[in-house]
Amino acid sequence: MAGLGFRSALWRTIERARHDYPVLLGELRRQQWLPREEVEAVQRRRLIRLLQHAFENVPYYRAVLGSAGVVRGDGSVHLERFTEIEPLSRQVVIREGQNLWSRTASPRECHLNASGGSTGEPVRHLQDRVCREYGLAVKALFDEWTGYRVGRRQVRLWGSERDLGVANESLKRRVGRWLRSELWLNAFRMDETRMREYVRRINAFRPYQLLGYANSLYELATFVQREGLDVHAPGAVMSSAGTLFPHMRERIEGVFRAPVFNRYGSREVGDVACECERHRGLHVCTPTHLIEVLGPDGGPVGPGEVGEVVVTLLTNHAMPLIRYRIGDMAAWAEEECPCGRTWPLLREVAGRVTDVFYRADGGVVLPEAFIHLIGVVVRPRSIRQFQVVQRSYDQVVVRAAVWPEMASSFAEECEKIAWHVRHLMGPECRVEFEVVDELRPTPSGKFRYTVSEVAPSHV
Repeated sequence: MAGLGFRSALWRTIERARHDYPVLLGELRRQQWLPREEVEAVQRRRLIRLLQHAFENVPYYRAVLGSAGVVRGDGSVHLERFTEIEPLSRQVVIREGQNLWSRTASPRECHLNASGGSTGEPVRHLQDRVCREYGLAVKALFDEWTGYRVGRRQVRLWGSERDLGVANESLKRRVGRWLRSELWLNAFRMDETRMREYVRRINAFRPYQLLGYANSLYELATFVQREGLDVHAPGAVMSSAGTLFPHMRERIEGVFRAPVFNRYGSREVGDVACECERHRGLHVCTPTHLIEVLGPDGGPVGPGEVGEVVVTLLTNHAMPLIRYRIGDMAAWAEEECPCGRTWPLLREVAGRVTDVFYRADGGVVLPEAFIHLIGVVVRPRSIRQFQVVQRSYDQVVVRAAVWPEMASSFAEECEKIAWHVRHLMGPECRVEFEVVDELRPTPSGKFRYTVSEVAPSHV
């Protein structure tokens, strides 16, 4: 333990010399407890500053904010007209390109990043130093809510090749992970042999925190349970990307004997929200993000109603994202969290907009219905992985990777699944099954349990 203490102290010294985020982290620690009106005032000031900057320096927003009457020629900002701004879609970001870049952005201070492209072409976005530093601070704060601090051992079950970089891992990257006491395991390569090896390495490393994609954590927990293996119980599990459905949380917590914390965000806008120790929902980081949850008519939905998430990132002036359609569905909590933090609470993140299924009669079926159906109601013993794809209003395909020794029972389970799918989608729905060797995650490491090919045209 003395060695761990020295390494973490050395890492903190290096970080303070290279980064501003330790100071920003202290700021966020204080702001999470501020009275709501005070933290909303911080958010409002940053929003006004962002709108003024975008109007003055970003070609796309010069036109958009002016026509909406949000910013006028004299520089005055009229927040009462903020919702008149047309939400920014991925297609517009791709089409406009550098018209969304600020003319004040310094190449030396900016970094070009890209989303994972889980719904099509990746979105490339420019981030300035302030945005990146705040991103590190928010991530560190959310980790603290789980009890984790830099220097405590952490295992990352990560799925993004661009982040993992094992094949071409530099000495600098390896030293950084050693100083931070991190062990990285590749979630892109999770066959039975590798998962058994991952359990062995977790048991030897004995991390405080296990961090990973929701699906990767669930798949590993399912394997451990199925094989009857003993696995180290960390202090906390952080599910960092992908939708964490209730049955997934239950299994992960049961196998690892540790509380699961759900964290929500994306590459474009960073970490947005996270569960605290009370697990009543996900607190939105108000000083850095303005979140709207909108219904089909474009207006805000009430607490408990599922709508589309629209994000305004308040910290990035190099490429402002104002009312950005991030592509997710969520609902506000109906009650406040008893933890005392005043940041607003999302009850749940329900999945991608393109994960929602649409019935011929106009009804909507959320992805959780299919996850619950196959994972809880039918509980097929033969299926290792599955994905449900809506081809049309009356055609659904269930793609499945089947355990070899259980293939004989697959046909019987298919009949049960098909009956329940028709109950959800309508009696005329054709349900087909496709057996595959393996279902791979998206390039960013996320796994899509449901995919709708009849999603609304705006996503």
